[in-house]
Amino acid sequence: MDASPQILSIMEDYIGHLTNGLNMRKYFNEVSSHKNVDFYWYKDEREFFTKVLMRPFHTFFPNQWIQKNNLDFSRFRVQTALAFTARRLIARKLKEKDYSAIHLSTQAMGYYAISFMKKVPTVVVIDITSVQASEEKTDPKFRWTYAPNIYFDKKVFDAAACVVTLSEWTRQSVINDFKINPEKVITIPYGVDISRISPLGLLDKTKKTPYKILFVGGDFQRKGGVELLDVFLKSFKDIAELHIVTQVPIQCDHANVHVYNDVKAYTPKWHELYSQADLFVMPTNAEAFGCAYIEAMAAGLPVIATQINAIPEIVSNGETGFLVHPGDLQELTRKIQCLMENPSLGIEMGAKGRKIAEEKFDSNKNFQALESIFREVALSH
Repeated sequence: MDASPQILSIMEDYIGHLTNGLNMRKYFNEVSSHKNVDFYWYKDEREFFTKVLMRPFHTFFPNQWIQKNNLDFSRFRVQTALAFTARRLIARKLKEKDYSAIHLSTQAMGYYAISFMKKVPTVVVIDITSVQASEEKTDPKFRWTYAPNIYFDKKVFDAAACVVTLSEWTRQSVINDFKINPEKVITIPYGVDISRISPLGLLDKTKKTPYKILFVGGDFQRKGGVELLDVFLKSFKDIAELHIVTQVPIQCDHANVHVYNDVKAYTPKWHELYSQADLFVMPTNAEAFGCAYIEAMAAGLPVIATQINAIPEIVSNGETGFLVHPGDLQELTRKIQCLMENPSLGIEMGAKGRKIAEEKFDSNKNFQALESIFREVALSH
């Protein structure tokens, strides 16, 4: 077999997955000596009839309570649309070329491609299992609505040659909730392109006013943007600035609140916002991983995050920032005030965060580890 086996990669293109996918393509095109990876977003080359057929699966029930408790099976319907679209793409590509291995990100890409996974060794990369999603998002009385997702997760994990999780939190769920052999479950977190992020946050900003707080989160409500804005307007609006990067239009006409709806990762404006900030805050209410925390750490910023799920694997409480409880506005206020009143502490935390980002969350190093798995899986089957 060729020393550089041919890999077929099918990926989601939603926010953090999109950024990671672009970084991955850059790595394999510019850094790696292994050029034999064909990258596709799951909806590339999507036929018109597939687009029309899958449209109802993306329709949400108008009742918020039903949506919140997944009683419209919205998560499974959305993943069904992704899975059906991905399956058609995988089928076409396997007819066009002889691949040594398949890479799927995330597990939904494989829901209806199990037959292909059994023929071609497959590496599946995931950020959260359906068991974890059910526990995080839904009232215990309605977690049964995730049964279809959990069923298909299990089939994908069983069929995969290797399951790569972004966190140890998710790795333990794959092993314990789905009874998967620990030897084929490996943790490799998402990373950032360290070479493209300058840690200007490490510079002495004690003389700069006003103090600048940065929030980056596509889903403003889920990421805790509502709570942060409330805290800012009540306690800091006259002594600081809040810069919000999100996909959601935010109506706030205060002079010290700045909203950006069209900022993409690694663009000049994105770099500018991170470099001018003094503090990064994203008090998310639900999060599988949290790439924005890594970006902030790479930029040398202290981070305020929430103490849920995999986030403590990224942000070290009291070392690189602070972890607060979701929805605790008083605690959030105190931690922001603490860092505003102690700029040297923020600089120290930012320096530690940058070091950890370099050691643990350098995307090139992590892609190199993933590349080794591709090669091992392809050559051992």
